[in-house]
Amino acid sequence: MPFDKPSQAMFKLSQLGPDAGPPPSRRARVRILVMRLLGYAGFALFVYLIVKTGPKEILKALGRLSLLEIAALMGLRFLYWLIRALNWQALLIASGERVPFREILGARIAGYAVSYLTPAGNIGGETARIFCLDCVGRNKALATVIVDKTVEFLAGLSTIALAVVFLITEFALPRRQKIGLFAAIAALLLVLIFLVLKQRQGLFTWALDTLRKIKIRIPFFENRRDKILETDAHIADFYGGNRRLFLALFASYFAQSWLWATEIYLTFLFLGGNTTTFFKCFLIVTLGSFYSFLPVPGSMGVYELTYVSLFALLRIDMHAGMAVILIRRVVGLAWAGIGLIPLMKKRSARRVIAPEPCDSPVIDTGPEP
Repeated sequence: MPFDKPSQAMFKLSQLGPDAGPPPSRRARVRILVMRLLGYAGFALFVYLIVKTGPKEILKALGRLSLLEIAALMGLRFLYWLIRALNWQALLIASGERVPFREILGARIAGYAVSYLTPAGNIGGETARIFCLDCVGRNKALATVIVDKTVEFLAGLSTIALAVVFLITEFALPRRQKIGLFAAIAALLLVLIFLVLKQRQGLFTWALDTLRKIKIRIPFFENRRDKILETDAHIADFYGGNRRLFLALFASYFAQSWLWATEIYLTFLFLGGNTTTFFKCFLIVTLGSFYSFLPVPGSMGVYELTYVSLFALLRIDMHAGMAVILIRRVVGLAWAGIGLIPLMKKRSARRVIAPEPCDSPVIDTGPEP
């Protein structure tokens, strides 16, 4: 087994043969069916968009790409994961943990593989990297991941807000749409600022106490209150004495949007033809980030539809645009495959060394299969 009991429940891994556990519950079967239907629908949408755009023209555009250019795109993606792993390492060091960078990088890419290849999405990916880093206490590792994601979301919303400003100045939008866009961004920023302030005081403890006040008690969380308090303490400690690191992480994630835009711009450049501007690539990255919230493996179909809509809005050639999407798919799948390597190594190690049982303090893994 690659992980211990809680992680198996998270990813719905099950045994086969005489040692297999009880069959999945009705709720679990319905969830699996819904995820499969979403996956099939996404794949169908992906195929439809390719057929609609024109497979021959897309293949013609792809034929212009050389092996050296593909290697350059893979290198840019490696730089992206390198920076994200360094961010996490800085958080771990701030929490008093010294972990080999190779393990941190492996756990980071393994989490990406889970989020890309399974319907578990971002939650599953973040859970996977916590369990991959088993040399650090679960509560402390979880605290670093929560802070990491909070800073990433703050930086992401900042880039989206900047993109909205560019969009409004670049295109003639109705006044109501402008007001609506600004209001939505302002509301999201206020929510995230509120969450950061609450994290300094104990976000999860506050959430449990709030549920108690309205007479809602969740046994799974109530039974783990001590672990939740410990996780809150780790998070509060970070915010209490690491303001410079917080700003450095924010700047790092803000810069990663520009790195992402650089990858898209170079892909268009390598394909030749009418190359789009770097400014438009930045808009594609920021405004196209909402596809990742749907629980579809690899955001199949949703990713393509989002980008195609932006290509139409920004007046980008659709054949070149679909070629860029396919290239990014190949690069993403390649890195997801690389991410499976640390997962398989973890599985081999677990066969030799029995893991110590430990529960995730704040992530509800649902019923076991």
